[in-house]
Amino acid sequence: MAERKLSPPDGAPAPKVLLGCEVLETYLTPLLDDGTPATFFDLGLHDQPSLMRPALQEQLDALPEPTTVLIGYGLCGNGVVGLEAGPHTLILPKAHDCIGMAYGSIEAHSAAVLANPGTYYVTRGWIGTGNDPLEEYESYVEKYGLDRADRIVNAFYKSYERVCLMAFSEDELAEVRPLAAPIVQFFQDRWQLEYVEKIGDPSFIERLVTDHHPSVVHREGNRASECTTDTIEGDFVIIEPGGTVTMEMFF
Repeated sequence: MAERKLSPPDGAPAPKVLLGCEVLETYLTPLLDDGTPATFFDLGLHDQPSLMRPALQEQLDALPEPTTVLIGYGLCGNGVVGLEAGPHTLILPKAHDCIGMAYGSIEAHSAAVLANPGTYYVTRGWIGTGNDPLEEYESYVEKYGLDRADRIVNAFYKSYERVCLMAFSEDELAEVRPLAAPIVQFFQDRWQLEYVEKIGDPSFIERLVTDHHPSVVHREGNRASECTTDTIEGDFVIIEPGGTVTMEMFF
């Protein structure tokens, strides 16, 4: 975790920090201003969404004064529901998950889901985290034995019809394709899934950092203060000081 003391002068814009999923680290880190603190959480929180909110809340509660907090998560299995802003302003992409962000817009993702609902996505951010299906299967074999491991992965993945490798450019696809090959082969050998590739749109993810978001104005005594709005409200959930994230905000 990057750390620095956040102490703007009275009346100045509040400091900014980023809290996000490690899947997005490669894409978001280069966009951050020098010195902007960022914490990226283990992908395993997606497997236990009930642990996501407490992990994020702990970081929010530790901030020493009103801060604009960019949250690199979507709804993510309701993992962010109940997150309390306290004196801070929270900015979250209005997306169900990182794949929704990777499509570039809510509308594009919704159309893809309607057209091909049985699609499992593989991205660079997932590979090598210990949470992709092949790595999961290997850990199940070691822990439970072959027969039980087979039953577990069948329950999780047999309903999928396609496996899609998603990247943001042809160059990234070429780079990630050999890394994803064992995972793709695992799906095809077991469930004969169709393999497809998709070039996504990074603009939604990038705008979390690059857009002119609302900002809390620092007031002496760390009191929550005014929050301004701008043109990004349609694509982002904006939680003003004292607010709480709810599921309905993402629909």
